[in-house]
Amino acid sequence: MSDNVAHALAGAGGGIISMAVTYPLITVGTRLQVQRTSKDATAYTGNMDALRKIFAEEGVAGLFSGLESAVFGAAVTNGVYYYFFEAVKAAFERASQRKSMSTVESMVSGAVAGAMTCIITNPIWVVNTRLTVKQKKRAEAVAGEADKPSTLQAFAEIIREDGVLSLWQGLIPALILVINPIIQYTAFEQLKNRVERVRKLGSLDFFVLGAISKLCATSITYPYILI
Repeated sequence: MSDNVAHALAGAGGGIISMAVTYPLITVGTRLQVQRTSKDATAYTGNMDALRKIFAEEGVAGLFSGLESAVFGAAVTNGVYYYFFEAVKAAFERASQRKSMSTVESMVSGAVAGAMTCIITNPIWVVNTRLTVKQKKRAEAVAGEADKPSTLQAFAEIIREDGVLSLWQGLIPALILVINPIIQYTAFEQLKNRVERVRKLGSLDFFVLGAISKLCATSITYPYILI
């Protein structure tokens, strides 16, 4: 098995686990972001309020609405990203005869991997967002409405109502946000390289460095993500 495939599979597995564990928080964040007003009686006033209301009105299922597509999306997103990142990284290392990339090479690798990930996985996240947001509308609707659609049903509904190209809605902003993983993995690679000069990295080191790099990237790009 090539290093590209190994990293892709490892990334996909990690994405599935992290998505399943943190999905209720993602649901809360998505609901708050698309909320148009906070003056309505049913509006969420904050994270904990949203968590309580979703659980009270929709049950545990409400907190995990759209999980199926999210887990699939996380697996594909991480798999695609790591595959292309490692492929470009290997090309740079072969060309330069170095064992580590420079900052610019890390940024280029992240840009290529991020762009490919956006193009390939955008339809998955369009479907997931529709499922997550529409769950609240279904909960507020009159009793007797049909059960929530599956991921495949939602996928078909979007194509039928809005056309195939609607699956790539938001692609341009998503491509702009490629800067997020660029910042994340550039920071990660540079931090990793610095630590490796001193000692061998362990599992905890990778976890901490990954958390720090993701925190940096999200802090810088969050205002644009919100918009």
